[in-house]
Amino acid sequence: MMKPEDFDFASRLIKSKSGLVLSEDKTYLLESRLMPIARKRGMKDLGELIGAMRGGDRQLVEDVVDAMTTNESFFFRDTKPFDQFRHVVLPHMIKARAAKRHLRIWCAAASSGQEPYSLAMILDEFKSQLSGWRIEIIGTDISREILTKARAGMYSQFEVQRGLPINLLVKYFQKKEDQWQISADIRSKVQYKEFNLLEDFRPLGQFDIVYCRNVLIYFDQPTKSDVLARVSALMPDDGFLFLGGAETVLGISDKFKPLARQRGIYQLNRPGAPEVDLTALEKAQAGGTAAASSGAATGGLTFQKPKHMQTAAGATTGTAARPAAPGAAGATTTRPTTSSTTARPFGTTGTTGAAGTTARPTTTGTTGTTARPGTTGTTTRPSGTGTTGTGSSFSKPSGSTGTGSTARPGSTGTTGTGSTGSAYRRPLGSAGTGTTGTGAGGTPPRPSNGTGNTGGATGTTRPSSTYDRSRFGKPDDKK
Repeated sequence: MMKPEDFDFASRLIKSKSGLVLSEDKTYLLESRLMPIARKRGMKDLGELIGAMRGGDRQLVEDVVDAMTTNESFFFRDTKPFDQFRHVVLPHMIKARAAKRHLRIWCAAASSGQEPYSLAMILDEFKSQLSGWRIEIIGTDISREILTKARAGMYSQFEVQRGLPINLLVKYFQKKEDQWQISADIRSKVQYKEFNLLEDFRPLGQFDIVYCRNVLIYFDQPTKSDVLARVSALMPDDGFLFLGGAETVLGISDKFKPLARQRGIYQLNRPGAPEVDLTALEKAQAGGTAAASSGAATGGLTFQKPKHMQTAAGATTGTAARPAAPGAAGATTTRPTTSSTTARPFGTTGTTGAAGTTARPTTTGTTGTTARPGTTGTTTRPSGTGTTGTGSSFSKPSGSTGTGSTARPGSTGTTGTGSTGSAYRRPLGSAGTGTTGTGAGGTPPRPSNGTGNTGGATGTTRPSSTYDRSRFGKPDDKK
């Protein structure tokens, strides 16, 4: 367990070296990151490690700072910043820099390189328009180890699946045993440098575009303001800054202003900042939204959704709607088209609406009104065309009497007058004398509980019952 004074020393040292702020509730995080370093160096506990840091072991301090920085990154992260680059920033720069044909991009806190390589792949799509241009992409990070990985451009299967479209994987990567390496051509477009954002930016030179995403969130307010001020000093009037989705300049710096109607992209707050055309971007965003709502992959920047989440064109030919509300007339609900005709429970193979359609209750061709129990109305089951006389199955409590019509699927006969049903009496409990007509195709209607004739039905009627126990009512012979 780390002592409070050791935590204070370590957190102050890490902040001074990297800008990373560790509050007291992050003691567990500091311990979990430093224990592997202590073990690697053969130290018995964190107290010994902190003692070595106090003694001025520079390599140990670098290792600790490196362990505490977050190296989370993936290709085309969050999608939107790369759509903004493709549809707004790059077209603007191609026009604005047509004379000098030079473009510089800085990816601050580049981690293992997915962000700058994503930009390099987009630039490769514009190579015909950028022929003869000198384009530089500079990726910087405080971690020497992570920059070694970025330069190699070697990624695991998991890493290439995080945001990278399959067509770009095939186009720009080669399989190396169990890993994927980005092509030498794309790697040659990015330069990597070890750099601390707390240092002087001026040696880096001027940049037209700066990606400083998901790093300011680890800084305190004064450090954020200072970094943004120094970034702005590196940029021309028409430069663009990209921040992470959880980051903003509002209330922190007056050096930048948000681009109209866009999140995460900022222009310099100077008179020379140009008006940019958002038409292409907004059109692409609208198209992406439409594609997402239809289940298609959006923007070409991610793998397609799993099959069970997709709605491919032509996969559904039926019309789906919500079940009809009680009393609604003419409600139609059909299942997606299949190769056979199937009715819902107790339905016959008679009329099921359109051929090849699976019908749900309140389906198809017959317009009907669904009445609440015990009221006057007509309830039509799928493709049913029969009439049930007075009396109500599922009547209201205390045997409330209502007049309504209920036809079972596919039955075309007439059931006679039924007596007043008991409270919540189930369909089998309909008592009365009547005639059950001919079912329209093989599955018989549910039987009436009284004495009746089955005239020409294709199936057989279930045996009548003289004892019907409803949920709350007594049998008729026990009342």
